[in-house]
Amino acid sequence: MLSVSRENELVSEDDFIGQITTVEIDQLLPADLIRLDGISEEHVALIADSELCTPPIIVHKATMRVIDGMHRLRAAILRGDDSIQVKFFDGTLEAAFILSVTANNAHGLPLTAADRRAAAARLLALCPDSSDRAIAAIVGISAHTVAAVRRSTEQTAQSNSRVGRDGRVRPVSTVEGRQKAAELMAARPDATLREVAKKTGLSLGTVADVRRRVLRGDSPVPAGQSGPAGSVNSPAASAADGADPGLDVTASWRQLTRDPSLRYTSHGRQLLRLLKAHSSVAQIAHSVPSHCSQNVALLARECAQAWGQLAQRLEGPRPNPADGLD
Repeated sequence: MLSVSRENELVSEDDFIGQITTVEIDQLLPADLIRLDGISEEHVALIADSELCTPPIIVHKATMRVIDGMHRLRAAILRGDDSIQVKFFDGTLEAAFILSVTANNAHGLPLTAADRRAAAARLLALCPDSSDRAIAAIVGISAHTVAAVRRSTEQTAQSNSRVGRDGRVRPVSTVEGRQKAAELMAARPDATLREVAKKTGLSLGTVADVRRRVLRGDSPVPAGQSGPAGSVNSPAASAADGADPGLDVTASWRQLTRDPSLRYTSHGRQLLRLLKAHSSVAQIAHSVPSHCSQNVALLARECAQAWGQLAQRLEGPRPNPADGLD
């Protein structure tokens, strides 16, 4: 089952019509290609020469436009076939596009990084209220990359809320929610985290962070965060919320991996491994059992705060080693 969220499904198994059927090729319309380079004739030739049975292509019933399987369709034409096996889809055009992206990620010729970013931009235009993580799960890129695409796409409609993968609507800014949570905790000290989260619309992890801050006597809102989410002005908050859109993360990573002071020291290699770990966040999220989700989310937020503190120290004035010598 494919969806932007569990409760607000755009694609479901019920949208597929009947069994696999055979359709005349001249009745089909070409797909709205998500590949920037178009059809790979080399891949088409490989399919045409293969004797293996290929899965049916997916076609949008209302328009007879191919959703998934243009390479298989071209291979059938190259072989001189007049018909091809089809599985019909009866969802909306938006759902058909989501299905096209997920199907191309699941099998066949992989989408390039540029293809995925372009698909993310289109999904943001179709579903501007969906969270970065929900879009990332569909396209197969990181949530940070989706956030960068969202910022760079000026024509994308912006919203004050996001629909997460769990179907819940959460405000983009948590400032007002954090303040309300702190007020609720003061008025009802016995209120559970889940009760406060339900009344404020915040996640359990955010509510837990508010409670820790209140107990320490700190402000419920992290330093530097004000206004809409992402409107943070401290280096630590910027690092925790996402990379600078003008920063080439790939180039920075390559530069660090070539640095002998990191590559040939144990602490340096450990740092490189930790920095690289974020690239597999999407895969890790899928592997976390539901009963562990809240604990993992809570610890992940703690790690994010620790990384933010590290970034703040590194971006601040560095002490002179000589100052510590006797």
